[in-house]
Amino acid sequence: LCLLKVHSLGLDMNPMPPSLAKDIKTMRLFNKSFIDGEVYLEEDNWPAGLIVHQNALSIQYDGASWSFLYRSNHFQADCCPHCDFVEPDLEQFTLEAGKLVPVPPQFDDFRHGQGNEDLMMNVSFTMEEDGTS
Repeated sequence: LCLLKVHSLGLDMNPMPPSLAKDIKTMRLFNKSFIDGEVYLEEDNWPAGLIVHQNALSIQYDGASWSFLYRSNHFQADCCPHCDFVEPDLEQFTLEAGKLVPVPPQFDDFRHGQGNEDLMMNVSFTMEEDGTS
């Protein structure tokens, strides 16, 4: 039984064992993509003062591990938010569900800049019966 396939088909969970139903509910809640973008204007430095921030994150839970794919970029635009855009590299890391692991190297600026070289993390949450967190 492939949980990701069951999730993608939106099958009825009533005949499923509770642990499998919980995994499917978790997938429905978290397996999504998110985007965020902001444009800031430094008024005293127009037009060179246009600062663009763009972020994208995808979360994929498969019943055993969490995969995170993301892109993030900020740049100074000389004319419009789309002119100077360079697509940043796609970064990825995976965490085993319920396991405490060192913070991934993608967060080195945070770990070392804050004196947190030995920082650990895991993914955990509480889910209500109706499948909300």
